[in-house]
Amino acid sequence: MSYPAPRPAPPNGPGHCPRCLEPVIWATTSANRRTLAVDPDRDPKGNQALRQDAAGRWLVRQLTRERPIPEHDEHLHMPHLATCTASAPPPPRRPTAPRHRRGVRPNPRWGR
Repeated sequence: MSYPAPRPAPPNGPGHCPRCLEPVIWATTSANRRTLAVDPDRDPKGNQALRQDAAGRWLVRQLTRERPIPEHDEHLHMPHLATCTASAPPPPRRPTAPRHRRGVRPNPRWGR
């Protein structure tokens, strides 16, 4: 029995934004292990603390009231979503009118 292929690893490290094609650093959030794109340049106005661990993975955490400044080898960066020059994708369209029934599926017991 063959098993399905495992899910590919999320991007981590230098890359490009799929919308504006600007260079970004793909990092994993420390809170819930999601992937976040941050600008590669350090920014003192940023709210993301970025660091690279011993294995070479890029990790990012948002500054909070409990931990408001970067620690040890962390540097402040801006999330790329805040500086992306491409327009946001349009929201999904919702139908304006409810769908109407076209017919009723026949029940085989009724035909006896």
